[in-house]
Amino acid sequence: MRDGREAWLVTGMAEVRTVLADPRFSRVEARRLGAVMSPAVIFTKPGILDMDPPDHTRLRRLVAGEFSARRMRGLRPRIQRIADELIGAMKAAGPPADLAEGLSYPLPIAVICEILGVPYADRERFRAWADRVSAPGTQPQEAMAALRSLFDYMGELVDDKRAHPDGSLLHGLVAARDEQGRLDNEELVTLGCGLLLAGYETTATMLGKGLLALLDNPDQLAVVRRDPRAVPAAVSEVLRHVTPGVDPHNGLIRATTADVDLGGTTIPAHSVVVACNTAANFDPAAFRDPDRFDVTREDATAHLTFGHGMHRCVGAQLAQIELEVAFAALFPAIPGLRLAVPADEITYTHTGLIRGLRSLPILW
Repeated sequence: MRDGREAWLVTGMAEVRTVLADPRFSRVEARRLGAVMSPAVIFTKPGILDMDPPDHTRLRRLVAGEFSARRMRGLRPRIQRIADELIGAMKAAGPPADLAEGLSYPLPIAVICEILGVPYADRERFRAWADRVSAPGTQPQEAMAALRSLFDYMGELVDDKRAHPDGSLLHGLVAARDEQGRLDNEELVTLGCGLLLAGYETTATMLGKGLLALLDNPDQLAVVRRDPRAVPAAVSEVLRHVTPGVDPHNGLIRATTADVDLGGTTIPAHSVVVACNTAANFDPAAFRDPDRFDVTREDATAHLTFGHGMHRCVGAQLAQIELEVAFAALFPAIPGLRLAVPADEITYTHTGLIRGLRSLPILW
């Protein structure tokens, strides 16, 4: 691993699913061993991603209602409006254009801010903090200062939603209650910041690299252009085939709480395990001809990009909808859209974990 410690790397689809579903592979144990560090170190409590049951179960249950399939489907018209506005502005400015700065970065930040109920005037500050947290070359103290600013702002926003209900997702979390009462301020702020960071950078990276994959494979793009009904399957294939990470062997970190037999190998208790979901997405035992980018693939929905088990990304459907809306809106709006430079000349920005597009030059 990056810190020099040894870990078990799991790459097969079946084995990765086991690691992510079996409670003997623990996030809490991984944190105890120092294998992961949550941004929530600012506070005294771990975030939802660093919990095991029963704490995770309680928090997940409260959050899940705000991310119900019905609610996410209801957001589609708002996402469509934002995408149409961004595409319209880019088209009006005329070619050449940067598709990363024109669509793939501003769409997710606008969507997550609107969903959380962040005032429009504050959105640029929100994006600046989020960018600084993960920007390449940012010193740890600078990233922590940006994170502190983000957490402080989120605390003020939570207080505002408590005093002025507005129907936003953040207000829904403020109002959520179970038999143990409401979420406390630390839980709410950690959740809100986690939703922002996950809903922005990862989605923006997948959207940008997904658009690049389509533009660099004209035969696959032709399928999407020809039939709008092909868009959901194309998004699933993008999610399977395109990795957001710097290193394809990055994965989801757990640690064993007991000796575990996995695929005929015994992993001792208190061992760090990296479940490489991106490698599992290319497992030939799970996907036919896995290296081929094929938007008509029928098994692409089995991908593990959003994880699996109790920690599967709660915003998975939201990200799927954002990509679907962007693909469906962009290509009919700009029929002659094409890359302005060869794909191998596209430059990338590298953060600690994410490898996103620095720019995506286009013409039409």
